Amino acid sequence: MKPVIGRQLFDVLTSGMYDDPLMIFREYIQNSVDSIDLAVDAGQIALEDASISISLNGSERSIVIEDNGVGINNEDAGDILINLGCSPKEGKEQRGFRGIGRLGGLAYCDELIFETRSTKNENVFVLTWDRKKFEKLCKEMDRVVTLEETIRTVANVRTNKPKSDDPTRFFRVTMRKMTRFHTDELMNFKKVYDYLAQVAPVPYSKEDFSFAETIERHVSPVENYRSYKILLNGKQIFRPYRDDVCFSNDREDRIQEPELFTFSGEDGELIAFGWYAKTNFLAAIPDSLNIRGIRIRSGNIAIGDEHALDDKYTERRFSAWQIGEIHVVRNRIKPNARRDNFEQSKNYEKFLEQASLLCRHLSNLCRKSSRHRVLVIKGERIITRMEDILNGTQVFIDQAHYRDAFRKSLRELDFLERDLRKINMGNGMLDRIGEIRAFVEKNDFRPIMIPDLLDKRSINQREARIITDISRSLLKDYSKCRSAEDAINMVLHGYVKNRYKNSISIS
Repeated sequence: MKPVIGRQLFDVLTSGMYDDPLMIFREYIQNSVDSIDLAVDAGQIALEDASISISLNGSERSIVIEDNGVGINNEDAGDILINLGCSPKEGKEQRGFRGIGRLGGLAYCDELIFETRSTKNENVFVLTWDRKKFEKLCKEMDRVVTLEETIRTVANVRTNKPKSDDPTRFFRVTMRKMTRFHTDELMNFKKVYDYLAQVAPVPYSKEDFSFAETIERHVSPVENYRSYKILLNGKQIFRPYRDDVCFSNDREDRIQEPELFTFSGEDGELIAFGWYAKTNFLAAIPDSLNIRGIRIRSGNIAIGDEHALDDKYTERRFSAWQIGEIHVVRNRIKPNARRDNFEQSKNYEKFLEQASLLCRHLSNLCRKSSRHRVLVIKGERIITRMEDILNGTQVFIDQAHYRDAFRKSLRELDFLERDLRKINMGNGMLDRIGEIRAFVEKNDFRPIMIPDLLDKRSINQREARIITDISRSLLKDYSKCRSAEDAINMVLHGYVKNRYKNSISIS
């Protein structure tokens, strides 16, 4: 029996490869940087002169992605670009190696066009994939349409004479007549820029991120770690990391320094190089900053997203408090076909073990930071209350009230000092506590009582006593009141006639 591969596989390789349309940019950029690497290694171009240009044309509903890498010669281009699942890059240190991702763009446009050449003496090889022809073929339900027939029907090959602006070597992807989805994100400049800033192998901005060189030196042993100049409608794309982290409630945090680390594989060889940002771990980082989470990268291209390690934290929410990256050594851990995770292997298991330890450590830092902030807020309240007692800004009902408040504040200071020393956290509070103790030892002060504040010319002794009694009852029972009316009823209860005590109510 002769095996048959049907056209449904073609459908999988176009519409079924990615659940996020923006992933097509990653696929084509991945191929472009592989081509640039070959050109750089062959001495055809310097890395700083290499570039990938992306153009979004809203009026024409088209996207063009072009690189100045090695290109593909006319003789080999047909076999390489038409054949599926037999990439010549397999087994080499390149990012794309399965030969199945390049058709992903056809799910979002009417025509997908590949143009290339490798020398100035060649014509331009052109391969066009026509989605309308494929859709027409899909309607033929009365017979089996093979994958080979599908390719012959949908693909068209030709060569054109080069235009005056065609580079000596290049590869160009053009998507014409882009489908207009409800969000139209493939044609949205900001959406595309933000996506590529997080996913593509672009450099850090050394103006905004002062730790860029430190991190790049640390990850440089990763054999295919490079950053590339990628332009979107002429604007260069940079990774979104910055020194400052701004929260939506006007709070700010700052990256103090990166903590650098490595992971080892089964044989003790290094399988990953990473960093995370040392911050105050104030809260979840706003999603709009595009930097939260420990991101995983292979060949300096993102694998998955910021949630890749969520389940490794003791609490998933702590993932959003982090900033950092892990760069895997690609020949030690291999990305899966969708590049949203990795293929199972012993080295990948070792990676997960060490990632779990890292995330537990980061979870502990978040908890410790949270406890510190709670202690700071509580400590400020305790110290301020004692300072108010000593500087005479707090008024007391009588000596008993003063003694209770003073003793309570001293006890709270003792507990606060103990807690601060236990976690080795001064924050200036220990100095203030010391000043309070020194003041208490050296000074004999008289607290201010309510009777001291009353104007004896306008109020008699009995009225003063009533005010004191009311103040005392409020101090004692106010916490039981659910409203201001409850407090008024409580005060009146001590002064109304007995026959009204159970019936009076202010509302």
